[in-house]
Amino acid sequence: MKRISLFSKIAHFIVICACMLTGCVEEYEADLPEGETNLLVVNGTIRSNEKSEFYLTRSIPLNDHSSDYYYVNDSYTWDAQTVYYARVTICGTDGSEYACEIQDNGYYSCDTPSLNPDVAYFVRIEYDDDIYQSEPEKPLRTPDIEELEYYQKGDWENIEILLTTAEPDDPTQTAYYTWDYTETWEVRPTRQTSVYFDLEAMTAKYLAQDMLYPSKGWKIADSKAILTESTAQYVGGKFTKYQLLDISYKDERIAWNYCNEVTQRAISKAEYEYNKACVEAGWEMGGLFTPQPSALPSNIRCTTSSKRALGFVGCSLNTASKRVYIDGHDIYREVPQPGPYIKLEDCTELDCEKMVYQGMILYIWDDRRMIYQPLTTYWAYPADFDVRLSGATTTKPDYMPPFE
Repeated sequence: MKRISLFSKIAHFIVICACMLTGCVEEYEADLPEGETNLLVVNGTIRSNEKSEFYLTRSIPLNDHSSDYYYVNDSYTWDAQTVYYARVTICGTDGSEYACEIQDNGYYSCDTPSLNPDVAYFVRIEYDDDIYQSEPEKPLRTPDIEELEYYQKGDWENIEILLTTAEPDDPTQTAYYTWDYTETWEVRPTRQTSVYFDLEAMTAKYLAQDMLYPSKGWKIADSKAILTESTAQYVGGKFTKYQLLDISYKDERIAWNYCNEVTQRAISKAEYEYNKACVEAGWEMGGLFTPQPSALPSNIRCTTSSKRALGFVGCSLNTASKRVYIDGHDIYREVPQPGPYIKLEDCTELDCEKMVYQGMILYIWDDRRMIYQPLTTYWAYPADFDVRLSGATTTKPDYMPPFE
């Protein structure tokens, strides 16, 4: 799972949430030691027979505004302090080494070959005249996903995505997992039109076939939150119909046709504890008394100085993936409704010209002036007609079935 700059501004996030709850406007300065800022932060996973990716950032103090936060899509995000000049290598205790290259998105990646399950692997990072490395770990085998399904109890109920894992190697031992997922869903315009107002002719004309707005589109999004759990409280060391996700019946994602591809990875107890600490410190804010960034567990250490580092690098022998599909017609859901519109009664061509210049789209032209009745037009915003404006692509993913 890609977690972008979690620690770079975690203290800032704590302050923001506290201020939202209390209404305070005074600036809060966390009492962090000077040496606990500008730390290297490493997140990623060594993956056998897959692409291994590592994201390197640096933590910064609260009063450093070189990476300010922004409010985007109902959540706070930060301009990550990405580390671009590091040397990252996957190493095995058998002497094997695999160099990682920096990518345009700031990730260091390597197409990792098959790993030896009897060899421990770690990441070595050369950065800022120091060498850091993760604790060596043997790659963990991940059981399959036995079943991935959806369930809706009844009308006006949310849709649950339920996961069942296959039998573990040793049912008597507690197993630890983390999941991420990629959602794909179909979107459709909330309004349609076959006419437009021609500014040269100053009248309405029919849209040619190649000018019509797309009738469908598709959106794709990766999961953001950390999903992690242990089987300590589950019988037989496996999950049965474990609720991984809950989607509102009003959500755009399940209005038409939906696909969710879940990827499962077995992790160590140490990585599980790290994930839980991340959730408590960042994604599920409990207030100012959650752990500061420097208090979070880490398996990264500096071997050449007393500098500290944050983050965690796990090691996987394999991952397991499965898709679930939902046909919107098979569930109770509410499809998105069109936005506001403007009705012009007894209008003129000049009124229509003004609407075009304001960015409005004509969708009804009712001209009865030949029988001494008024011209009536209806206008709405472009996003109601063109799904591309909300980030959809008109190229259907090949894994999406027709749903017809």
